[in-house]
Amino acid sequence: MRYISWILPLFLVSYLFACTKPKSREVITVWNEKNHPIISKTSVFDTIRVNAIRSLDIREVNGVSAQYHSGKKVSYFEYDTDASKLLTFIACLPFKTDNTLSDTTCRLQSFDFSLSEKKFLSQEELTAASFFWNIDPRDYRYYECLKAPERHTLLINKQTGRVLHRIEG
Repeated sequence: MRYISWILPLFLVSYLFACTKPKSREVITVWNEKNHPIISKTSVFDTIRVNAIRSLDIREVNGVSAQYHSGKKVSYFEYDTDASKLLTFIACLPFKTDNTLSDTTCRLQSFDFSLSEKKFLSQEELTAASFFWNIDPRDYRYYECLKAPERHTLLINKQTGRVLHRIEG
């Protein structure tokens, strides 16, 4: 009986220490991911079918990709092309029929593109895609098109027609 009086408090103390919540690995992983994407050069030609590129007559200037450990990927492109053909092409990209989040048109937004998302991006991504983020949004027409699991952001310069294209997936 005497041993039970010592074992019970020892068990309770062990139980309390064993039940302390460890630091969340998810929080650590998300923080590391935000700060350490893999940045690489990419081309719109790697993303869009070759025959479509011919019909769009894309003249690419720039392309970068940020790959995160979770599998999230963001690609940025800067190129010249006919904007109306591009919007039609993006709108016609295939998507799964059971997906209710995909658009069948590229939607012109009634407001300027917001640069506020910059505060959530890694410095590496911002530096690599500076051609996309270091702009005056008032100089661009802003379109969005959801093609789950991707989101296309299209900024078309009002003066030159140059396209800034962001694909999140």
